[in-house]
Amino acid sequence: MGRMADVEKQTKPTGWAVPRVAGPVLVALAATVATVATLAPEGRGPGVTCDEMYHVMVGKRLVLGLRQQGVGFFARRNIERNFPWSPDGPPVHPPLGNWVLGFVHHGFDVAPDDPQAVSILPARFAPALAFGLLVLLVGLWTTRAEGPLAGTVAAAAVVLVPRVFGHAHLAALDMLTALVFVGAVLAVASAEARGGRAGRYGLAGVVWGLAMLTRLHGLLVLPPVVVWLAWRLRRRAVLPILAWTAAGVATFFAGWPWLWLAPIAHLRQLLGSATARQAVHVFYLGRVWADRDAPWHYPLVMFLVALPIGLLLLGLLGVWAGRRTGKAKPGYVLVVATLLFVLLVFAWPGAPVYDGVRLFLMVFPLWAILVGVGAKWVVEHSAWKRVAVGWRVAAVGLFVAIQGAGLVLYHPCQLSHYSLLVGGLRGAEKLGFEVTYWGDAVPESFLAEAAWRTRGEPVLFAPSLAYFQLEGVWRSSPALTEKAGIDGRVPLAGWERGWSEPPPGARYAVLFHRKSELEAPGAMPRHLWSTRVVAERTRQGVWLARLVELPSAAGQGGLPGAVSRPGGISRPGGISRPGGR
Repeated sequence: MGRMADVEKQTKPTGWAVPRVAGPVLVALAATVATVATLAPEGRGPGVTCDEMYHVMVGKRLVLGLRQQGVGFFARRNIERNFPWSPDGPPVHPPLGNWVLGFVHHGFDVAPDDPQAVSILPARFAPALAFGLLVLLVGLWTTRAEGPLAGTVAAAAVVLVPRVFGHAHLAALDMLTALVFVGAVLAVASAEARGGRAGRYGLAGVVWGLAMLTRLHGLLVLPPVVVWLAWRLRRRAVLPILAWTAAGVATFFAGWPWLWLAPIAHLRQLLGSATARQAVHVFYLGRVWADRDAPWHYPLVMFLVALPIGLLLLGLLGVWAGRRTGKAKPGYVLVVATLLFVLLVFAWPGAPVYDGVRLFLMVFPLWAILVGVGAKWVVEHSAWKRVAVGWRVAAVGLFVAIQGAGLVLYHPCQLSHYSLLVGGLRGAEKLGFEVTYWGDAVPESFLAEAAWRTRGEPVLFAPSLAYFQLEGVWRSSPALTEKAGIDGRVPLAGWERGWSEPPPGARYAVLFHRKSELEAPGAMPRHLWSTRVVAERTRQGVWLARLVELPSAAGQGGLPGAVSRPGGISRPGGISRPGGR
């Protein structure tokens, strides 16, 4: 009984003394440092991905508008200018995530008054810091609810999911969305645990409003919270629900001037643009699907195979440990209910799903809380009560640490990670899963080698998912834009759907292995990217990115849609040959 009492001392939530929060704080600091140290696409970080340039450009435009217009930013004519959403334009995005990216980018901006001077690397500090805050938030909340052991493990479980760590490097909305989404859920749980006054629910509602201002995903917090409050408080739930809802909706409207102009019409445009858009291809179970036609089990399967198998096991034990809802800690049921609700929404027939787990990234920090609960349950289990508490904690800690092997083995291509549940990336490819999807696997060394070999001729990039992807890759490549050497231009152009042969003047192509595009109708013919391989990046024997030499094409000339400006080329060093890293 003495040993078990020691465990209870370690895990019983009693306050915020420094030793209790030391574990989550140290894990969050280590996660932030590790992310910041591996941000640069031309260094040890992932390559530039599809959406980064777009979101950073929007963010800079907003910050520049605020700086130049001052209070006039909120005048009607400037609102229409600063938020140029049109019914036939791109999908509408709430602005908070772009604001964050824009302000962080502004802190490093060498040309703050030039709207075209945009760099992706500075903006990547925003998701890196958001990741550290997310780790800290999950760790501290779990510490308060379940004790320091569970809190430290929960914080580590956020970090050790490779795809979550990978998205922490990318200047897009996904990590920011995960932070405010999880924050909104835990804020409601904390309000209930701390006495349930209307003011506390109002503050939690503000956090929910920030989640909606970051991305439409914030709406998914509403149903589980309302149901949970009604279940917990019964008749007393009316005032808390009203306070929380009113504060959230007010924050959402107050933070988005575009809604002020025509609230109903613009809300309809917001909700409509989320679904009325061109379908995105997704590769799953060995074939290409439109995002709305993918099998219902896609998000459930992807969630399971993206988790390191040890974290999956500990999370299941956490579910088992808290299975009696009447005795569960405050907020535990809300965490589980929100996690399940998000997965069920994306599993609903017709719901668009693509890009791995990116759209429902927020479920992993919620699962991390269950991992912490499961780790505590294992340490306290009577099956090894004769073993000293320290040894039990050390054994569980070592088991959790081992789950981080994927972070190292896949770096910097963590978005290609699959767990041992399907045999890793090699097994996943055999089973028909997508191996990479956003361009993060393309290293600067491939662009540098292509620039040196072409001597200023066009370099093809495929698959080209959007024009701003090419812009981002080109601007972030020193080899294409900055290095001294041969005078001239180094254009970067996307492969146009429907081409059967390379266009004149293109001798080399850089590709990433997004099967949903490379194997879709009208894509680059297989023989062009599978024969003359100059260099490739692989993981577990599966190629993720390649530099290929194209068959000679008659004539010379520019390519449609090429991105270029005067630049120089120098011979790169350390180029990876086929089969290399």
